[in-house]
This record gives sequence, structure tokens and C-alpha cells, in this order.
Amino acid sequence: MEPSFTELVLPGLKLMVVGMGIVFLFLSLLVWIINVTARLVKSAYPEAEPPRRAGLTVESDEAEQVAVIAAALRLRQGPPA
Repeated sequence: MEPSFTELVLPGLKLMVVGMGIVFLFLSLLVWIINVTARLVKSAYPEAEPPRRAGLTVESDEAEQVAVIAAALRLRQGPPA
């Protein structure tokens, strides 16, 4: 006698739920361990604030950008025929 559809699907669904639960628990544990380790490392090796660079602003000239793009396109096309 051939097994019915439900006799095949229900064990498969149970196995899927158990497997997904185990993976979820493992990943949750992994995230927790990483967070605990990060806190331990931060407390063991406190760092000073990184130095901030004051007033670094780059102003670009639109004409210069257009010239650079045009030169790149000319180089890509190869030498003039």
C-alpha cells in the first residue's frame, strides 16, 4: 500500500520546523556571543575618540567634471580615425 500525501508531508513539515528552530537558536546564540565578546573587548581596550578633521570640504567645479568625463569617453573610443 502506498503512503498517503499527509503521511509524507506531516513528517517533512515537522522536520522542517525542527531544523529551522535549531538554525534560529544557533544564530541567536552566535549573535549573543559576538555582542558579549564585543563588550568585553571594548572594556579591555578602551580607545580614545578618533581625531576629527575640521573643515574638510571639497568643492568641485562642474566644468572640470565635464572635461574629465569627456576625456575618459575619448580614451575609451580609441584614437581618432
